[in-house]
Amino acid sequence: MTLLAETGGAASGMTMATVLSLITEVMTAAVSWISIILNVIVENPIFMVGIVIMFIGVGIGLISRLLHL
Repeated sequence: MTLLAETGGAASGMTMATVLSLITEVMTAAVSWISIILNVIVENPIFMVGIVIMFIGVGIGLISRLLHL
């Protein structure tokens, strides 16, 4: 709705450059959010324990699925 309102109500006013700049803004924001989350995880060892346990569980699950093929 916002995009249509910005272009005067016509969807044809959206150019490829506008769409690409919007996608770039979203991706830049997502990467910055991921870097903030990763910094919090790395700075707090208790979070690292949870992440390591999760990866071990995923690894065991994948190996068990491969063995049952």
